[in-house]
Amino acid sequence: MVIVKYALMALFHMVTTGYRSEASSISLPLPLVYGRLTLEWLGMFSSMLKISYTYSSVFYKALMMVLQEDDIGIGRGIGRGKENPYMRLLNIMDAMFDEELKSEGFAHMLTDYLDSWLSIHSMLRRFYPVRHYDTILEDILAEQFRSYTRMLSYMLSTYDLPMDTSSYDVIYSKGKVRLLHYKGGKIEGKGERYPILIVYAMINRYHIMDISKDKSLVKRLMDEGLDVFLIDWGHTGYDDGDLSLDDYIHMLDEAVDKVRALSGKDRISMLGYCWGGIVSLIYASLYRYKLNSLIVMAAPVDFDKDDGILAVWAKAIDARRLVAEYGHMNGQALDVAFLLRNPIRYTIMKYLNLFKRIDDRAFVETFFAVERWLYNTPTVPGRFYEQIIEDLYKGNALIKGILTVDGKRVDLKSIDLPLLTIIAENDDLTAPASTLAVNDHTSSSEKRVMSIPGGHVGLCISSIAHKRLWPSVARWVIEKFESSVEGRGGGMVGEGSKEYVGTDLPSTGD
Repeated sequence: MVIVKYALMALFHMVTTGYRSEASSISLPLPLVYGRLTLEWLGMFSSMLKISYTYSSVFYKALMMVLQEDDIGIGRGIGRGKENPYMRLLNIMDAMFDEELKSEGFAHMLTDYLDSWLSIHSMLRRFYPVRHYDTILEDILAEQFRSYTRMLSYMLSTYDLPMDTSSYDVIYSKGKVRLLHYKGGKIEGKGERYPILIVYAMINRYHIMDISKDKSLVKRLMDEGLDVFLIDWGHTGYDDGDLSLDDYIHMLDEAVDKVRALSGKDRISMLGYCWGGIVSLIYASLYRYKLNSLIVMAAPVDFDKDDGILAVWAKAIDARRLVAEYGHMNGQALDVAFLLRNPIRYTIMKYLNLFKRIDDRAFVETFFAVERWLYNTPTVPGRFYEQIIEDLYKGNALIKGILTVDGKRVDLKSIDLPLLTIIAENDDLTAPASTLAVNDHTSSSEKRVMSIPGGHVGLCISSIAHKRLWPSVARWVIEKFESSVEGRGGGMVGEGSKEYVGTDLPSTGD
């Protein structure tokens, strides 16, 4: 309703004062201005209806299929069977959404909607301080998510749950960026501990790596004998829109030098998660002599092989135009996009699971901690977002070897470090094939793969990950240090080795 108000105000202003084109000093005819604004509004409304119909039709078709199966079963005297009807509904919807939301037709609906929205925004921006109102509206949206987590904390009696589980020292800071050095672990002070730097993504915050006492990836690695460092990119805002890949690589390099100096090691291990894995790969290509080993976890590498819903959407939108209008990618808009992959599964289902385990205090606390982390998404700097979407998702520049950072060409073939690739087999945020492609484009003598069942977030918090995956990862890192000569990786296990560290235990988290 607010933007409707601005549109009417702009229209009134244009009628009374005339409309002047940005590209020319000649005022456009008022009927043309009125017609264009009207057409953009109608186009946006039409696209919104089409998108809504797509979701409604998937839900209706899936529901009818479940009801028909039940009717057939009852008619044959079979009954409902062992599978819960609600789970059947979700599974059917997963398959239908996966097909429908990746389709070319839906991508056109999405781009048509966004194009109309950006056109209206551009027209309003010529007459009114829309950027000011953008800030207000985005703050209101962010407050809605914060209100939700506050309400949830009181409902679940988790309002005193700390954001950080493990203690740490801040050993470096630059702007909003901090380098954290964690303290503790079962073997602290007992023998040599090898440094590992975790490079988290620029979407959401780092807290998922240290989400709770029982599900802390950081604590698990410390208990296994590693000296854990983590780079916190901070809660970026409107004033950080000019940050680019160059800036992130520079800050990462300064953090690496700090870890090297504090640990006394000339080379350290690096673990990059999701978009943090992209930055880690770029860094390893440019500064491989500072690393002893590299771990790439659930990071998109070959973007032509990333066929997930969000990847398809990212390739469809005009990131340059979006950044030109807003200067950044709004974090709450990303939150909504994550939910739209399957609104039923990512809203109703998780609350049903919570209700079933409401007496399990550890589960309840982890549930709340994940929800609080999930909806604490900072804005993504515009320049960086544009580079990731246009150069990587659309241009696949990392694989083609045409990406330049700080005036240097990024060549994955220059990476000859021991390389560990970690994937989740059911990851719907980063296609496993996209991550595994890193092994085809690097020159490492040792390339090892570890995988678990489950999803993207499950790599950090699932029972399987903590029981099987992370002890194996820690042992691998330690082996690379112990078999190295003055920090240089040696004693290779062999190219292409693969380890499945999953079990029959159910995975928790996506």
